[in-house]
Amino acid sequence: MLSIKLLPETLVRYHRAITPKRVWNVAKVAASYALSNVFRRDIRMGKPFVLMVEPTNFCNLKCPLCPSGNGDMTRTRGMMPYEHFKRVFEQQADHLLLLMLWNQGEPFINKRLTDMIRLAARHNVPTLTSTNVHYIKDRETARDIVDSGLSELVVSLDGVTPESYVKYRVGGNFDRVLKGIRLLVQAKRDLQKSQPLLHLQFIIMKHNEGEIEAARQLARDLEVDRLSLKTAQVYTESDAESFLPSEEKFSRYDYDADHLSTKGKISNTCRLLWYSTVINWDGAVSPCCFDKDVHYGLGDALGEADFDRIWTGEKYAAFRNAILKDRASVPICNNCSEGVKGMFYDIEKVAP
Repeated sequence: MLSIKLLPETLVRYHRAITPKRVWNVAKVAASYALSNVFRRDIRMGKPFVLMVEPTNFCNLKCPLCPSGNGDMTRTRGMMPYEHFKRVFEQQADHLLLLMLWNQGEPFINKRLTDMIRLAARHNVPTLTSTNVHYIKDRETARDIVDSGLSELVVSLDGVTPESYVKYRVGGNFDRVLKGIRLLVQAKRDLQKSQPLLHLQFIIMKHNEGEIEAARQLARDLEVDRLSLKTAQVYTESDAESFLPSEEKFSRYDYDADHLSTKGKISNTCRLLWYSTVINWDGAVSPCCFDKDVHYGLGDALGEADFDRIWTGEKYAAFRNAILKDRASVPICNNCSEGVKGMFYDIEKVAP
């Protein structure tokens, strides 16, 4: 999910999406969130203004900390048909300030991804997606992405050499990733486009924590727009031992704790539940992207004629009320970075 730290900057960058209707909706959402925290119960006004849609939960890589790649995901695999996307998106388009086209899996495995982006662009909704870059193989594909109207593209590159890259991006090809990024940069030049903003993401882990300065240089060499130095999410003590960096400042976890825990105390609130929602490839609605296997399913967006019935329904209200009462009692919240400092070690603009 988009970090709350990035949301204001994103909205400023794509200010053309701001309409009186959308501003009024944001005001209602903000008021309902504030009132919910005062009265400690779910109060509903407005609609989600950030929507995450999962094009697919298939992935071509075997990243050991990713449920989609490492085989831990138990839910059915599949791809969202374009017609289903159109249906769930257009129910919410008038209120959206941002559409995020990813969750689990590699979005570009869905061959209709750029058609989804084009539909959002026609509704003047900014779009972000994320990729491991392996499906950006040629000039035509890169030009299609740039021409689609995509606002921002996160490209994952967690190493500065082929050897360090494949320690986490198992099954990946370092040189293919570099080629794909360069194809995108060239396509932007050829089409004289300033978007999509290219956002290189470097997850800091034990095997690459000494490569941060080299990652900054690589970002400059590749001529991307932004570099994110992101902390790793782990699930077990074994994962922590294998992947967490030795320097605690590069981690979102408390190294002094008796068990694996995020830094800081979890507060009994969560902004995500008031301003955003997640619709998975099959229409299943999740409270957020940390619900990897939809253990907290809140409804079926394809089974309802109006998403409002889910957004204001009993399941969503019960989940928000549970968070307001005791967030720590909800298992997915105990490995969540929302409201906890340290998800990103740094987010930097890349100087030419």
